[in-house]
Amino acid sequence: MKRTLIHAMFGSVAVCCAVWAAYGWTRLQHVERVNAAVAAANMPGGDSRADSHADPREHAGLDDARQVQLARAMALSKAGAYEQAARLYNGLFHEGVPLDDVGRAALFDLGNLYLRQGSSDGTAHALRSLVMVGEAKARYRLVLRAAPDDWDARYNLERALWLAPETGAASDRPDVKEQHNIKLRDPQSQDLP
Repeated sequence: MKRTLIHAMFGSVAVCCAVWAAYGWTRLQHVERVNAAVAAANMPGGDSRADSHADPREHAGLDDARQVQLARAMALSKAGAYEQAARLYNGLFHEGVPLDDVGRAALFDLGNLYLRQGSSDGTAHALRSLVMVGEAKARYRLVLRAAPDDWDARYNLERALWLAPETGAASDRPDVKEQHNIKLRDPQSQDLP
C-alpha cells in the first residue's frame, strides 16, 4: 500500500514535469520562429524595403504577426526610417479598441519616435518641433489612459511637457505677438527609456 502510494506520487510528479518540459519546448519553438521572422524581415534584401507593405504573416505563417511587426518597426526606427516605422506602429493599434501589450508598446515607441524627432530639430524648425512634441504627448496620454501605472510613459510625458509646456490663456484677449513666438526649450539629455 505504502509502496503503491509512493510510486503513484512519483508518477504524477514525473507526468507534471514532462508536461512542463513540453510546454517550455513549444514556447521555445515559437520564440525561435518569431526571431527568425524578425531577422528575415530585417535583412537588407528582405521585406524591410521602404516601399514594401508585405504582411509579416506571409513570411513566417505566425499567428502573432503583430509582434513581428512591432520588432520590424523598432528596427526601422533605429535605422532612421521614421516614416515607415510610424506607419507600422500606427497599424498596431486602433482607436476605440482596448489596447493590449503590443498596442501599448507601439504607442509608447511611437511617442518616443515623435519626441526624438521633435527634440532633435531644435530651434531651427521650431514649428515642426512643436508639432512633433505635441504628437508625442498625445501618444503618451493614450498609453496612460490604458495603463495609468506606466512610469516610463509618465516620465516621457513629463519630459515632453517640459520641452513644450501647455499654458492656459491668462486673459480673454490673446496677445498677437506672443502667439507668433514659438518657444521650445533646448533638450540637454537624450535619456528616453
